[in-house]
Amino acid sequence: MEPTKLQRWIDLLAVLSSRRFPVSREFLWRELPAYSRGMDGTPQEQAAVSRMFERDKDELREMGIAIESVPGSVRGDASDTTGYRLARNFYLPQLRVSAGEGGPREADPQARRAPGTAVVSHDEAVRALGGLRELATLPGFPLAREAESAFRKLSFDLMPGGLRASPVHYAASAESGGASKTLTDLFNAVSRKKRLLFRYEAMARSGKTERRVRPYGLLFELGRWYLVGHDEDRDDARVFRVGRMTALRVNRKSPGSPDFELPADFDLDDYANKKAWEMGPKTEEEEAAVRFDFPCSAWAARNGHGELAREDDDGSQLRRFRVRDRDRLARWVLALAGQARIEAPEPMRLRFREMAAAVAEAHGPDGG
Repeated sequence: MEPTKLQRWIDLLAVLSSRRFPVSREFLWRELPAYSRGMDGTPQEQAAVSRMFERDKDELREMGIAIESVPGSVRGDASDTTGYRLARNFYLPQLRVSAGEGGPREADPQARRAPGTAVVSHDEAVRALGGLRELATLPGFPLAREAESAFRKLSFDLMPGGLRASPVHYAASAESGGASKTLTDLFNAVSRKKRLLFRYEAMARSGKTERRVRPYGLLFELGRWYLVGHDEDRDDARVFRVGRMTALRVNRKSPGSPDFELPADFDLDDYANKKAWEMGPKTEEEEAAVRFDFPCSAWAARNGHGELAREDDDGSQLRRFRVRDRDRLARWVLALAGQARIEAPEPMRLRFREMAAAVAEAHGPDGG
């Protein structure tokens, strides 16, 4: 089985970190299984390994891992050979917590001057460890193993005795767990700004459609992952549920170069904590009025659904919604089983009644 890209990166860094002086390309190819074909393979295989080696170095450098190329620096080699080594500032310092039992305090001045030591406050350490632990247990998070590894390493230095149990518990879903491989590819595509091609099954349509998308960012909402990107065929920003994506392909041309630039006005926070009906083109936003009967009105108010426009004596409420997708709001209101209905604007009210009639026909006495 061919080593994965991540395994190649780890193997390459392991060899470089174990060497004090620069090593040649040939040495690395002999040591690493992924590059071994570059030594005794066919000319085509040697060329392919050379491209892969250069690409791996470039991608690691893009992530901030400084692999230095030092001309004519390979020990024991009189020829003009380029050597490779990790930059001297590659290794992270040992951490020291500046806190005692009574809470944060100033660190020992001698510890601050100790070489290879960094000082963090007690609160900073607790927040970092707590965040890593939550990421390590987040369902479907593609870097969960890396977060768990970072947690163990920080724990070794910081001794997290004061770390409290997390009050948040995540329920793993089959969709999030099964999307791990897809998410890894999406994270790479987002970070490298590479175009995507995939098949997508939208809720409002039957069957899957092919989408060409520039990936802008990823969101985790209510136990599910979403991709925010620009749909090139529709020339508009869209939000895609990762669990409905299949046959994902990332553009492999020019892997070291981005395929696009993020729009200057793009902000992923604009898409966070949004309802399904709030997603869509800004130019198509309109206001809708939804009537909630009591006690459903109390539930809507408690959960912050819409803004109160009027409350009547019987406890019912008329609430205002900002809407960019009429059908998604209509489907949500239909799910409230007759305890709510859209009253305005008129086109949206008619569309809601049309969808309600279709549901009644499908699930009535003759529709099963």
